[in-house]
Amino acid sequence: QLSAGMSDPAGPPPTAPPSRNPGAYDELHRRAQDVFPMVFEGCRVAVQKGLSQHFQVSHTLNISPAMTGYRFGATYVGSTVQGPGEAYPVILGDTDGSGNTTATVLHQFGPKWRTKLQAQVQKGELAGAQGTFERRTDLYTAGITLANTNILNDSGVFVAQYLRKLTDKLDVGIEYMNSYGPRMPGGCFSVVSTAARYSTPNWVGAIAVSKHSTHFSYFHKQAANLAFGVEFTANAMHGDAVTTIAYQAEIPDEGVTFRASVDTNWTVAGVMEKRLSQTLPFTLALSGMLNHTKSAGKFGMGLIIG
Repeated sequence: QLSAGMSDPAGPPPTAPPSRNPGAYDELHRRAQDVFPMVFEGCRVAVQKGLSQHFQVSHTLNISPAMTGYRFGATYVGSTVQGPGEAYPVILGDTDGSGNTTATVLHQFGPKWRTKLQAQVQKGELAGAQGTFERRTDLYTAGITLANTNILNDSGVFVAQYLRKLTDKLDVGIEYMNSYGPRMPGGCFSVVSTAARYSTPNWVGAIAVSKHSTHFSYFHKQAANLAFGVEFTANAMHGDAVTTIAYQAEIPDEGVTFRASVDTNWTVAGVMEKRLSQTLPFTLALSGMLNHTKSAGKFGMGLIIG
């Protein structure tokens, strides 16, 4: 996908034995969501340069109604290998000309403990901070997240998650979320969700249910270069429900990847990426979205170099 943030590390890390860990609770619907197009608006040029196997920088110029300006990004990947395609620590961040900065640090301590720290600075002030701490084994992932914790006014968000592998194909999990603060009705708001995921080589189905909401996703790999995704979300408190169907098609010989989706709000979206050269790292991206009922839409064009 074309993004204004960070990209993959410059060089592939060393290999390691595959893990049987079920992953994080937040990744339950990831296979289906990876099929969906990431729509952008306006013009975007991204230049990515790997300075070494461990360090990469990026330069991004955006021209759009929502955001116009330049952003500089950097990514550092350490040499401690913990799994296939996983090396730690990982430090990445980006900043614009006004000093608005986002930063993320990921590190794994030994084979089982992992932490992720994120911070965002806007207009010289800390706009948000979040820390996640996980324990990962072959059978489960257990983690807690603290977000925007303020001990002065007793506010913040606390999340506890647990995802366990029951069989080679079936995972189950539970999540507890508590948002608290003086502005919350009653002082706090809590939600408990339960989830399950069934995985096969060609399809993955996942569902998460709480008292007021349901989230279902389905991923299906039809062929080597063709995949489909379906996502259903319903929220009783907001009184809405949306179903989205998407597909991803690839033409490897032409260097083309196309993602498109349509939902029950009559929103149609699509993103096409075309590699312009077999020898040079130039990729053209075209993005479009149209909502037929609201007569609203947006179009984007981007160029990725690197």
